[in-house]
Amino acid sequence: MVKLKFIFVGKTKEPWIAEGIKHYEKMLSKFAEQEFITVKDEKVTEHSSERIVLKKEGERVLKSLDKNSFSLVLDSKGRMLSTEELAELFKEKMNQGYNDFIFVTGSALGLSSEVINSANFRLSLSKMTFPHQLVRLILLEQIYRAFSIIEGRKYHK
Repeated sequence: MVKLKFIFVGKTKEPWIAEGIKHYEKMLSKFAEQEFITVKDEKVTEHSSERIVLKKEGERVLKSLDKNSFSLVLDSKGRMLSTEELAELFKEKMNQGYNDFIFVTGSALGLSSEVINSANFRLSLSKMTFPHQLVRLILLEQIYRAFSIIEGRKYHK
């Protein structure tokens, strides 16, 4: 069975987003095992160095990555895929022997270059900017939609 691991930097604070994530977690359970890891985000103050904050958060993320999994990071400079293309990416990687996928979403500041460079794939959801917590929900919904396509279900239409 496919395993999906989600690494989120910082807690999901908005109850309605957390509820949506739980909804898609349940929906995705038909297609894949899932693991959710929340790594601590750094408190950002007016005296914080963005580079140091990202480095500390990145060190925590890197500890949770598995080198045998196919890792995807959410990055505004990443490649944009249609839902159908995401489904194709999953199928292609599963045909290459990958059954474990890791998705990493950063904090409000994004992800460190070390985390981005360690990934197998850089994914962008849009040219638009979304709140980092909302990205989690959008990502889960799109993964559910992609697996629906793979399974030949009607949801994706």
